[in-house]
Amino acid sequence: MRLSKSAIRNNSMRASFAAATALTALVVFGTGGAAAESVLTMHIEEQSSWVQNFNPFDLAGRRQSTMDFIYEPLVIFNAEDGGKPVFRLATDYKFSEDMKSVTYTLRPGVKWSDGQPLTSADVKYTIDLMLKNAALDTVGVGETVASVEAPSPTEVRIDLKAVNSDFPETLADLAVVPEHIWKDVSDPVAFKNEKPVGSGPMTELRRFTPQVYEQCRNPNYWDAASLHVDCLRLPQISGNDQMLAILPEGNMDWIGSFIPQIDKTFVALDPDHNGYWQPPAETVAFQMNFKSGNEGNLEAYKDLNFRHAFSLAMDRASMVDIAGFGYPVVNEHATGLPPRFETWRNKGAEGDKDAFMGFDTEKANKILDDAGYKKGADGFRTTPSGKPLAFPIIVPNGWTDWIDAVQIAVEGLRAAGINASVATPEYEQWRKQIIDGSFEVVMNSRADGATPFRGYYQSLSTAYGGRITGAPSRYSNPKLDALFDQYLKATSEYDHKKIFNDIQLLIADDFPVVPVFNGPTWYQFSSKRFTGWVTDKDPVMNPEDHDNNRMRLMHLLRLKPVQ
Repeated sequence: MRLSKSAIRNNSMRASFAAATALTALVVFGTGGAAAESVLTMHIEEQSSWVQNFNPFDLAGRRQSTMDFIYEPLVIFNAEDGGKPVFRLATDYKFSEDMKSVTYTLRPGVKWSDGQPLTSADVKYTIDLMLKNAALDTVGVGETVASVEAPSPTEVRIDLKAVNSDFPETLADLAVVPEHIWKDVSDPVAFKNEKPVGSGPMTELRRFTPQVYEQCRNPNYWDAASLHVDCLRLPQISGNDQMLAILPEGNMDWIGSFIPQIDKTFVALDPDHNGYWQPPAETVAFQMNFKSGNEGNLEAYKDLNFRHAFSLAMDRASMVDIAGFGYPVVNEHATGLPPRFETWRNKGAEGDKDAFMGFDTEKANKILDDAGYKKGADGFRTTPSGKPLAFPIIVPNGWTDWIDAVQIAVEGLRAAGINASVATPEYEQWRKQIIDGSFEVVMNSRADGATPFRGYYQSLSTAYGGRITGAPSRYSNPKLDALFDQYLKATSEYDHKKIFNDIQLLIADDFPVVPVFNGPTWYQFSSKRFTGWVTDKDPVMNPEDHDNNRMRLMHLLRLKPVQ
């Protein structure tokens, strides 16, 4: 890790955080000093400034505490329990005999945080809103849903355009919004939803400042008996360096950060309470924009030779050992399959197909030479048609481990004559560039599901291209789309695995993204103020508090204040 922030800035950040904590303490403990409520301090995103935006449809701009804590899912699928459903706003779902419709049964008596009843009409309204406005369609209902009906206040029937056995898991990311609020919103895309009305456990914004905001208990939460945390405190943390600087203060409870030398810099600060669990997680890969407006770059991105050479310029071992302090695991396969899906691995998609997954800049140079990428006097190449080739790789400011990994990648690419550079926009701007397509190359991860299919489908299908942050490349391959469609229409595990074998073969051959490593699950905790944390001794769910993990809601409901 290269600490790029100055000591002066770190001291300033510590002071800001301490001031915010002290102010909160006055609210929480009052003048008598007796604890009136339990406040859990979380780190779930890194920003240099907050915007009060809780619009669940705004993937680029929403605060990362919007899903789950303000808008509860219908059902969650626990990947650590074989994909078993965990029912929340819904109590059941059933496919029709022809598998072309799904009927959800909603939990009776659920209320919105303002006391209004939550009914099937709200679910129908939300899905219809997405069907009418593609910019709001964060879960892909436009491609899958024919219509939605609400035959009773607790029943929602969703008719599908075709058989889609994966549909319920896809809908786990649906944020049901209250019709009585949103029907009067003139522009739901631009709406900041600054004072949200939600269904989740933490809907009430007690305060919102540039340094910290607090999200407190829903007065009408249906599962209040399971909730033992009164408020979430979310301090503004700009990056890994600032997190490292404030850890000695011991104010953080639930963290999702890269912490170098974690046993020394975190655990040793309070060995009786500080812990972590960081098993290998989703695949991190370099993704090129297949709809780039730069003609030279686009010519290269669409050339398999270029993508192979790009991969050979990646020093994956150094990314893991130097940039990642050994936490990630090198991904050696062109399919990019995560280690935890070993039982799904197609050996036929490996071997010779992994020939471009090593680190060999000499071989990369030869591939580019043979393909017609000529070097100029400056040592950088033009495309076979003679167009300039140069691009920045974007990575969020403050993500020091990823920034270092991208710098290692850039060194390898430049050694192959490719004019690459590093750009570090703020996290919110990084997400915005992914969604609007105003980037060239990005290092990014994807959200996996209970099976490996979801990660591939949502990152590489034409339907999802550019719709979510996990699908930046906008890659489109009719043959791959056809395989995805076959998978969705299949209903047995045998057929699913057979089709996924073919998916892996196609991806290994066409190499649409460049896998480099599998990042760890970013999860650290302190048991000083709360108990019930998920650990490697009790690995019942994904323990991360990040926005792509729906099970973080269930993790929150496990926690209890120390007595």
